[in-house]
Amino acid sequence: MTKRVDSVDWTLLVGYSREEAEEVLQEEEVNWEVVITSPPRKQADEEELRVIAVQVLENKVRLICASPDWSVN
Repeated sequence: MTKRVDSVDWTLLVGYSREEAEEVLQEEEVNWEVVITSPPRKQADEEELRVIAVQVLENKVRLICASPDWSVN
């Protein structure tokens, strides 16, 4: 059985690593999806992804993740 996603303030996950956030959501039995973003002409490093935003949808939590390097060259 999955929990209602609107029963918790999921913004507490901002700053967590992707793995840590997914672990919390799994433990809480919540459906989630991950969206990865990066600056133009850069690719996100899958191993260093951090949660930068959280969206609560009707039946799941969406984690917006990015690598911590947002420098522009």
